[in-house]
Amino acid sequence: MPIFTLVFRLLCATTLAVMMTPAYADDWEETPEEAWKGYLSDCQHLQRAITNLQNGSQTARDSMLYIESPMRTFPVHRKHLDPSKLASPDYARCENLITQGKDFVAKERAVYDDEIAQHLQQAQTEHRNSPEYKRARALGFTDVGEIGQLDEHAELDGEENLKTLMITVDFGCGRHFRAAQYNKPYVIYTVGAPDGTCVHHRNVAVLNGKRVDRGDNIDRDGIFQYVGWKELEGADGFPVDIRVVKAID
Repeated sequence: MPIFTLVFRLLCATTLAVMMTPAYADDWEETPEEAWKGYLSDCQHLQRAITNLQNGSQTARDSMLYIESPMRTFPVHRKHLDPSKLASPDYARCENLITQGKDFVAKERAVYDDEIAQHLQQAQTEHRNSPEYKRARALGFTDVGEIGQLDEHAELDGEENLKTLMITVDFGCGRHFRAAQYNKPYVIYTVGAPDGTCVHHRNVAVLNGKRVDRGDNIDRDGIFQYVGWKELEGADGFPVDIRVVKAID
């Protein structure tokens, strides 16, 4: 999968997880009275969300989030209801609202999916017209990756895929890498959580890089080729496993 979609895919996955998450519990214990109370409460929330959608006080996308919430718990409450409640007017009214909610969610999801497809197509076109992508292709690489996101690339697309990418220094975590140790012929760079968007401590070893002193920033204009994992001696003398990239001209 092209690397340009990394951030976009994570965004989509997060959004879909919020919008399409199933019931957070398949079942829980509750008395028929508690189930009826919860059922009516969910019905009230659903009615409010549908009303806000109809009167225009909420957008369709915002309404979808509010409609999805009670829809996830209705099935569990329904399972614990006293059978006598199934013939009540309130139950019939709520079930009608649930049907409306399901129809709306199905339509809005279709709109959402279409928007995602259009954005993805636009992003793909922009990426393939970018100087970075064209340079990568000219050098024989399949795509572009970021040195500060090697772990994410490997997790999403596989370790071997990293070897096909032109690795650049990204603006986020990558630009904060600083020379911490020289382990001939490798320079070990490190970056910590206080720097940029880095969530945790990261390291990378650069082979064939420019001469640097301790604390120097990584070459932000550098182009690298991913080599793989290597065991090197750490600053405390103990071996450490570290990702290695090779600087290329």
